[in-house]
Amino acid sequence: MTLSVSSLPDALHAALYFATFYFVVALLTGVWKWRAMLASPDGQAHTYIDIGHHAALHYGPFILLAGILASLWPFSALMPGWVLIYIMGWTMVLSLSRYISLGLKGATSNQLYQASNSAKFGLLFFFFGSVLPGVAIAVGAVVGL
Repeated sequence: MTLSVSSLPDALHAALYFATFYFVVALLTGVWKWRAMLASPDGQAHTYIDIGHHAALHYGPFILLAGILASLWPFSALMPGWVLIYIMGWTMVLSLSRYISLGLKGATSNQLYQASNSAKFGLLFFFFGSVLPGVAIAVGAVVGL
């Protein structure tokens, strides 16, 4: 059996693009983490290098599962499931870029300790851009089953 991209549901197709991006970022941040561990006297990478690497590792399978579930989305007349995947995917790209930028800066190990307004906004953005669409996809998949 040959798998064709054109035969995939739109939501899964979109999810595969994001999962591929996260896969490549996980590989690159893994090398960065390894080099940081070698250069560190205690053998530990900076906290946000580690978080960025782990986030990339987790976001890939997460967005793939969301794409599969969104393929069962029964409410396409209201909003196609792939739209939710794009909202989630770009939200996670932005949060991952934040972790990487904090790692590059060698910034504080906890961006939420005495959180700035931008950090508080980032949490709200992540909630509304990733958590709520994810819950909607899960509920839609259950309804679609």
